[in-house]
Amino acid sequence: MSDARVIDIHANDDRYPTDLPVLDSVNQVVRLIQTTGELFLRVSADGDNAGPRDPESGYRLPGAPCFALVPEPWWLDSTESWVARQLVSRAYLITGGARARVLAGTVVGRGVDGQPLVAPTHPLARVERMAFVEAESVYAAWRCRHV
Repeated sequence: MSDARVIDIHANDDRYPTDLPVLDSVNQVVRLIQTTGELFLRVSADGDNAGPRDPESGYRLPGAPCFALVPEPWWLDSTESWVARQLVSRAYLITGGARARVLAGTVVGRGVDGQPLVAPTHPLARVERMAFVEAESVYAAWRCRHV
């Protein structure tokens, strides 16, 4: 029996409000990081409020699976290239009504694939399609930086 603590991951988020500011570019995401600090990308469907579960075991997760938007210390390039890489790597998750949001919160654990589990979540903005389109160009340029 596990004694893992389960935190209300949506404690102060108004159930993902629809009137969040919209981020349409990689630079807008970077500016939000620079003014706010540690932030995360969460891709989920509207109304995804039942609490995340591990799909294989069915166990309730102690936080929302997210992806770090602040570069890791080993990342020697710009925050812009890190954010672009994260957006490009997660774009496939945006299907069937799923939306990308920038969240603040505390890492309370790790998912089975090592992604941060964040709780409680505080949504700050929505990341819209144009930011993902721009991220493709920024990341492609970064990948070709030595050519």
